[in-house]
Amino acid sequence: MVNIRRANSDRMPGTSPKVEVGEIDTRAPFQSVKAAVSLFGEVAVSREKPTLRKSKLSSENVIDKETQLLLAQKELNHIKQKLEGAETTKTKVRTELERSKRTLQDLTAKLKTVREAKEMAIKATEAVKEQAKQLEKAKSKKHLECSVRKQELEDARELYINSATNLDAGKQELNKIRQDFDAALEAKLTAFQQAIEAQRAAKVHSDRAAELSKEISAMKEAIEQLKFVTQEALQQQAEILEAKNAMEQSYKNVTEDANEKLLALKKEYDSELIRNLELKLATTTEEVEFLQVEMKKAHASEMDSVRIITTELNEATRTLQHIAEEECSLRTLVCSLRMELEDVKREQAEVKKEAERDSILEEEQKKKTQEDTMKLEKLFSEIGKTKRETEKMNKKVQELKQEAETAQRVAEEAEKKLEIALKEVVEGKEMEKKAVDEMKALSERERSANKESGGKIRISVEEFESLKKKVDESGPEANKKVETAMAELEAINGTTEELAKKLEANLEAVEEINEAIEMAVKSAEMAQAVERVVEGELRRWRQQEVVA
Repeated sequence: MVNIRRANSDRMPGTSPKVEVGEIDTRAPFQSVKAAVSLFGEVAVSREKPTLRKSKLSSENVIDKETQLLLAQKELNHIKQKLEGAETTKTKVRTELERSKRTLQDLTAKLKTVREAKEMAIKATEAVKEQAKQLEKAKSKKHLECSVRKQELEDARELYINSATNLDAGKQELNKIRQDFDAALEAKLTAFQQAIEAQRAAKVHSDRAAELSKEISAMKEAIEQLKFVTQEALQQQAEILEAKNAMEQSYKNVTEDANEKLLALKKEYDSELIRNLELKLATTTEEVEFLQVEMKKAHASEMDSVRIITTELNEATRTLQHIAEEECSLRTLVCSLRMELEDVKREQAEVKKEAERDSILEEEQKKKTQEDTMKLEKLFSEIGKTKRETEKMNKKVQELKQEAETAQRVAEEAEKKLEIALKEVVEGKEMEKKAVDEMKALSERERSANKESGGKIRISVEEFESLKKKVDESGPEANKKVETAMAELEAINGTTEELAKKLEANLEAVEEINEAIEMAVKSAEMAQAVERVVEGELRRWRQQEVVA
């Protein structure tokens, strides 16, 4: 402690030289704010920082959980909307089923009336027949009542005609009833399909609700963990507050000791030292008060953060309660949907019993499947043809590639020949230069010899002819070699260009064939999928027939 105080006193710029006399342990515990912070502040700051970080982290975690809860609520709302749509479809299906039931009831009533009319007509015809028989019998017995009999016969004929017209009308009504019955059956089938779709949607929604319940339970567990973490943070804050209170008490004890020591020093030393010490005491007390104010501010900020965290936790718990209530409502909805699905299943069973057109549909579907199989066989045959054509094209492409490689080799050989010819041309030109130089040297020699001998040039005939041959042969041979090499190069370039064009055309044709194969394969796959769907529907219809 003594060494620290001396170091701090050495750092103070405003201290007087007289203060050196009183630099003992009886001085104030610290002489500046920096000294106090260096003695005690670093510990408090180091203890406070992690709590603030933890509180920030906990608040961030709470925010993340709230966002997750909001997303879950949005998904729940979306599922509710889907459930409402399913309910609307169910209501529509129910209304259509009720309409079909009403139409069936009406048709049954009409059938009953038609049957009654038939029976009445049959009875009337039988009565007419009986009357005719009776009249015939009466004819044999009574010849006097001819006029009465004629009238009765005419009445019987009229009754017979009326019964026949009634029978025709009944037949027409029966045809109409059959048509209405067919329409009602079709409406029932459509309602049955819609009910199946609603059942599937309800299953999907129930699965989604189960997933959401699992996610909500996980969110509850995470929030409980957050509560545990916040409790730990609050405990740490309480410990920090206790440490701060202990530090404040130590500050108070130190100031009291300093005051006592000051009183003792006042008695021992002169007034100037006392004034200086009082000034230092005043500064230290001000600094201590400043530190206390800062400590209070930090404590207030920590308490605000704790309050914010508690409010956020309360909001999270409320949202969780709201979500739990929504879960209960969703479960009730799911239960009601299940009950409604059971009712729909019962109605479907009744519709299945009344449906009689399954065999016709099966035959039509079989015909469609046969047609699809024929189309598939045709497609597979076309695919085989296209594959063969592609193999042929690939062979042609390989042959063209080989030809191109040979052409490249020939071109390389021609280039080598050209280089050799150019070298020979250069050598011939060098030989020409040598021959010219030799001619010049010989001419100079002969001139010098002629000057000595009388100005005549003397060359042997063999030397002259050899030089002439060299000059005549070197130029045209080199030109011929160059021309032949260039012609070969041009021909090779032309062949390579033609081969490249052929290659490009064949590659384009191969690409077109591959595209056609891909399209054919896709169409075949689509046809197979259609076949599978048709077969599945046929199996379903058969199973339904077996169950019924």
